[in-house]
Amino acid sequence: MLGEVRREADYIMEGIALLQHLGRGDKYSDLKKSLNRKYANPFREGLHKFALLERIEQEAVAAFREESDEVQYYFANDSEGEISYAGNLALLWNDFKDERIMDTTQFRERLNRLTETEYCEKFGICLQEYLADIVRDESQMIKMREPFEIISYLMKMELKDAEKWKLQKIFFDREEHQERVLSLLEKAVTVLKRFQKDLNEVTELFCQYWEKQLAEQDLTAYVRDLMKIDVGGSTLGFCIRPSIIRPNVLMLDSDMEEDGTYKRPDICRVGILFGEDFDFRISPANQDEQFEEYALKALKALADKSKFEILSYIRDKEAYGSELAKHLNLTTATVSHHMNALLLAGLLEIKHRDNRVYYLANKKALIDVLDYCKRVLTGGGE
Repeated sequence: MLGEVRREADYIMEGIALLQHLGRGDKYSDLKKSLNRKYANPFREGLHKFALLERIEQEAVAAFREESDEVQYYFANDSEGEISYAGNLALLWNDFKDERIMDTTQFRERLNRLTETEYCEKFGICLQEYLADIVRDESQMIKMREPFEIISYLMKMELKDAEKWKLQKIFFDREEHQERVLSLLEKAVTVLKRFQKDLNEVTELFCQYWEKQLAEQDLTAYVRDLMKIDVGGSTLGFCIRPSIIRPNVLMLDSDMEEDGTYKRPDICRVGILFGEDFDFRISPANQDEQFEEYALKALKALADKSKFEILSYIRDKEAYGSELAKHLNLTTATVSHHMNALLLAGLLEIKHRDNRVYYLANKKALIDVLDYCKRVLTGGGE
């Protein structure tokens, strides 16, 4: 399968990721400690990448000191850890992110060219993907062309009232919020470009590593075996893009027409930490200690009634989003939100077939979690 590994950094995408990083209050030092603890200090090559990321983080914190409240407004976690993607929605980012946008001026021009109907359609698509950071199913998308449709859908979403009102303001006061977020994005890109030479070196290493890897194996099969996500594999090939600010991310995005033909090559975003000393297939070094953390995450997902019912329904059969929505009397956006949480907890398998995303419970993961709880809490099991 034909493939391309992109050498250069995408400064617009990385700028948005940097704003999210600052808004959530993430720290690269914490990420490094967590990965070192989990994988028994695997990094050699990766240490200089962490050093670069921590320098970028320090520079960005200083640069946004006066705008920290605005960054929090558009990109912060709330007190319960729920992430706000309001800044992404203001820029219709989910609809633009696969396009090659070179700078904020070009981004502004594209947004300004949208008619009212086009804006409603794009806002509606992004709203339906608002809670779906990983799983996206375009076959479920509803086309919205009128403000009334947007607000009706928004009010039914499983969001807190404060977040709903924020998104409603962003929709109606379009130009104001677009300009505010574009200004933040422009500053984020400026910060990143101060490190352009270092970033070029990192992305060149990234390219060399992945060109070597892909000479020996198929990317789609590699991701399918690792994440239990089967997107089928585009007949048009694939493009691997480096993810710098989110350095340990792995996302695979496939886009098809209604008849099942592919619109474009698959796009795989891969964190720059993956390399010679940190392979996808690396195993945790301290299984029991780390499995406790994983088990708690899985149990939190299982404690939610809707997620529990979803896993019960897909225990022995595959189902797609609108089928689950009808069965559980939920919106497709809410189902997508639950699916992302279940996937992040490792409790889900995904298949992309006939232009639909099908879900199946990951029984092995569920058995592992329940066996671990039995052994720790009752002394049973092994």
